[in-house]
Amino acid sequence: MKAFAIVNLKGGVGKTVTAVNLAAILATEYQRRVLLVDCDPQANATQSLLPPGEYNTLAGLLTIPDAYYDDLLYRSSIRGLDVLPADDELRNLDVDLLEGERPRLTALRDLRDAIAEDDAYDVLILDCPPALSPACAAAIAASTDVIIPIKVDAYSVRGMHELTAQIDRLRRIYPDVHIAGCLPTVWYKSDTVEQGEALLRQHAPCKVFRTHIRRSPKVDESTWTGEPVVSWSPRSGAAQDYRAFVEELMDHVLEEAWEGGDHGAEV
Repeated sequence: MKAFAIVNLKGGVGKTVTAVNLAAILATEYQRRVLLVDCDPQANATQSLLPPGEYNTLAGLLTIPDAYYDDLLYRSSIRGLDVLPADDELRNLDVDLLEGERPRLTALRDLRDAIAEDDAYDVLILDCPPALSPACAAAIAASTDVIIPIKVDAYSVRGMHELTAQIDRLRRIYPDVHIAGCLPTVWYKSDTVEQGEALLRQHAPCKVFRTHIRRSPKVDESTWTGEPVVSWSPRSGAAQDYRAFVEELMDHVLEEAWEGGDHGAEV
């Protein structure tokens, strides 16, 4: 089973939008059974996919030794897509760490192994916060592949080496974690952005996906409507780009993982 952590330590680069649309496309267009784990205390992915309400959340999984994962999963309105929600209790884990209490950083890895053993899902997607918090570290440890959305500006491009170095430090403990690549986001046509993208592709310390995600007002609209941009505005530039990205991901990462399997429709 593939597990994708969507990671960048900078905010505003489209991590949650990428996670939600990747999950929606795999569930609706590729008929995969998808679990999206919201690891961000802002809980934007949770708010995008679940109605307002009281939920058991990831904080419980990271702190309660005998938490049973089936009690934490909720069906979204998108067929084939379930959610393990987040809430602001995740912020308390940072304080707990300072006070000497250790969150269960292997909890998400154990969750991945348990749902793989139960054949409950085909894909796990982990939406990470913009900080290397306990929840983010647990998500990376549970992933098989890390996807790095990146806004093409000087700060982000320069920060790529530090980000990949931090991920590499975690890979010393969890060597089965790989960086699938970075995904240029919030892209628009200008000399500065195009030159920055060329620089990124030339010097990035990891693979850069061929696809870039165009900036679109439809993305902002979709956050208000509580649905992925691929369903809110399926013909928008961003929606088309996310479909192209998933197709690229299928060709280079996912198809091998599912080769010989019998989950969902043939791709």
